[in-house]
Amino acid sequence: MNKIILSIIALAILAACNSPKTETKTVENVKGIAVFGDSVKNGQVIELASIQTEMKGESKKDMKIKGVVKEVCQEKGCWMTMTLDNGDEMRVTFKDYKIFVPKDLGGKEVVLDGFAYTDTTSVEKLRHYAKDGGKSEAEIAAITSPKEQLAFEAKGVVVMN
Repeated sequence: MNKIILSIIALAILAACNSPKTETKTVENVKGIAVFGDSVKNGQVIELASIQTEMKGESKKDMKIKGVVKEVCQEKGCWMTMTLDNGDEMRVTFKDYKIFVPKDLGGKEVVLDGFAYTDTTSVEKLRHYAKDGGKSEAEIAAITSPKEQLAFEAKGVVVMN
């Protein structure tokens, strides 16, 4: 009886050793010099120049984008802007107001993970952004109508250079 049990155990061990191995694939993070918020996983990253094409017919879309920062909030680093191909600015805000980026990030290339969406920004909010951006009282007062524009909410920012 003991020989039968030992034979069954030996066969089970051999079967386990010869069974196909399950391969785990590690998803690498986008590498950069700094990360703010969540790390950004490698995958389809589109150039900022293609964002308007990617958004055709959609009001909101998850994506990863790569582009150059134009301006950063000079109060806290709580938003930034990027310039689209058509010259319009795209405002980038951060998920749950939990990310703050360095105020000197302007001119740096970044990869963002989050979602793009079409937004209408009120006069009050546009004036608030202008003040945070260091605009003069005259420039702030000149803002008199809301603005519809492409916006982005990021949950992760990787600074590339």
